[in-house]
Order: sequence, then C-alpha cells, then structure tokens
Amino acid sequence: MSNQHSVGPQTVRVSAGTAVKIGFFAALGAALFSILLSIIVAVIAVLLASGAGIDLFDLLASR
Repeated sequence: MSNQHSVGPQTVRVSAGTAVKIGFFAALGAALFSILLSIIVAVIAVLLASGAGIDLFDLLASR
C-alpha cells in the first residue's frame, strides 16, 4: 500500500553562531583549496619549464 501523505519541505532553523561557523569554515576551505591549487599549478609550471630546457634560476638571477 502506498503512502498517501505528502511531505512538504522541512524548515531548518540555524542560529547566528552556527551561521558564522558555517561561513568561517566555508571561507577557510575555499582559501585552502586556492592555496593548494596554486601550489599544484606552480609545480606543473616548473616541471614544464624544466622539460623545455628553461633554467628558472638563470631567469631569476638575471633580474
């Protein structure tokens, strides 16, 4: 037998402190993801430059 009772959307009450915590940890996660992504891109750039025969230390020393 099927259930004829329809369930509507449930409301969730979030206190101000919980909302601040959620926002803080969301921003922290976004910042850590950005830093991690930057490190990965930098490592890939160094590997591609070394594979192409570009010496990064000579480029930095010439400035």
